[in-house]
Amino acid sequence: MILYYHKLLYLLPLALVTGPFLPDLIVVICSTLFLIDTIRLKLYQYYNNYFFKIFITFFLILNLSSFFSDNLISFKYSIGYLRYGIFSIFLFYIFKNFKNSIYIFSYILFLTFIFLIIDGYIQYFVGNNILLFNLEKYHTGLPYITSFFGEEKKLGSYLARLSPLFFISILFIGEKYNFKSNFLVFILILSLCNIILLTTERVSIFIIILFLLFIFLKTKYLITSKKIFFFIFSLFIILSLAINPALIEKIKSVFYSSGIMSPGLNELGNTKGGYDQGLFIYSKFYHDQIINSFEIFMNNIFFGIGPKSFKLFVSDAWHPHNYHAQILAEIGIFAYLILLSVFIIFFLEVIKFFFFKNINNIDNEKKFFIIFIIFINLLPIPSGDFFNNWLNIIIYLPFGYLLYFNEKKK
Repeated sequence: MILYYHKLLYLLPLALVTGPFLPDLIVVICSTLFLIDTIRLKLYQYYNNYFFKIFITFFLILNLSSFFSDNLISFKYSIGYLRYGIFSIFLFYIFKNFKNSIYIFSYILFLTFIFLIIDGYIQYFVGNNILLFNLEKYHTGLPYITSFFGEEKKLGSYLARLSPLFFISILFIGEKYNFKSNFLVFILILSLCNIILLTTERVSIFIIILFLLFIFLKTKYLITSKKIFFFIFSLFIILSLAINPALIEKIKSVFYSSGIMSPGLNELGNTKGGYDQGLFIYSKFYHDQIINSFEIFMNNIFFGIGPKSFKLFVSDAWHPHNYHAQILAEIGIFAYLILLSVFIIFFLEVIKFFFFKNINNIDNEKKFFIIFIIFINLLPIPSGDFFNNWLNIIIYLPFGYLLYFNEKKK
């Protein structure tokens, strides 16, 4: 039983750096061929799990939403969505049946992270990265790094959302070579955190802060000396802010915004510009999109307006920048109840790990990193388009790991 195309999987960490086309091409090829091999080799047992049963239910509701939608393009996104669930099963299958596959994938992801971190520092201190992409600046003069992502602000999202896989890679490498160095792990984690800080991407900063909290409070194998970690991390952040004081305002805006000039929407499709006074979570613009989503939902409760239809109702935004709001508006209450149920399940798992369960072996620690990032990905915080292929690959990647760790535990 040789699936030669599984080697495409190893290209995924690098492909994600190039933009949406190449990683999605890899996912489409692997998912399609694996679906054919599922029938040919009768691999149906790999689909007999709660993940795929929930996924396929969501997928069917998604297509029902497209059926009732006036937007014909909805079907393109609802039918194609199947590839993400199959890709998670494919990942699980490869990790389980191909010796060292999870190690190889982890090494490549680890090296990709190191490469991006180094390139980010080059861009920040030199003014451009190794491909001569310039250091970007806001109108206030605050610089932010993007590395190989060019004008797209995705470096922070890539590093923050995949950071648990990076931490797992460190654990795998330590296991494989029986190597343990607190100092080296400190340097790697703090270098990563500082790069995310320099991207100035608010959601990414928020995510990495949560991960640092977990690392400090719960990890036993990634970091063994918590006091030294806390001291070095504090010193590192102080020095970073001393080098670039403007970052302080950006970090404050992770939690609230005050008096932001932003387009608001009093009614669907009607723009109102102006200077919004007061404190807002992230910004008034995000708040307005959530209000718009709720208004759309109230008029289309059961199946929404159809995938990728938000723009037809609200002229100022392609999507509401929030997964929860987008699913309510575009797919309806049934799909949202599935999302909410999955979110609650992973929230309870996080609570259980934090307060009631000891991480007594290295596999438990790896599994919790996966549970934590799935929980973070499902949080109702500002996000990209729910149907964005680049984001969906990053969201569904951890599920393949989780299925593998659950099977390994058995």
